[in-house]
Amino acid sequence: MSSRRFRLIRHQDVSGVSGTGPVAEGVQFTDGAVALRWYGDYPTTTVWDGIESVVAIHGHGGATMVEWLDPEPGPDPDLKLPPRESLRPRPWPDLHAAPEPHGPEPQDPDPLHSDRELGSHGAAPPSTWSSYRVFR
Repeated sequence: MSSRRFRLIRHQDVSGVSGTGPVAEGVQFTDGAVALRWYGDYPTTTVWDGIESVVAIHGHGGATMVEWLDPEPGPDPDLKLPPRESLRPRPWPDLHAAPEPHGPEPQDPDPLHSDRELGSHGAAPPSTWSSYRVFR
């Protein structure tokens, strides 16, 4: 099998973020892994273990479908890749471990993602936060 291109077509915008129609393009690699590139105001690229993961997260129960742009080529006889199902799960190595904090608790550099001050029912963000920090 060689790489295979696709698009995500959203029929219903469940999240109210990306709209409808083509919302992303991607490629499925020979080993089944997928790279996905989102269209829109904030283009983002993500990598997935397989197309099943993409559909499970972004399919929204059928609201978004995969449109294959290339035919399924089948296995490549020149490649000797083991079947993906036979590979052991391998967690990422601890490449960049954060040092243990020492002394007083540091100032939170990103209060938008902090739940320290939310209390039991949450709270509105402080007025000092600017709108660019709000995700769509």
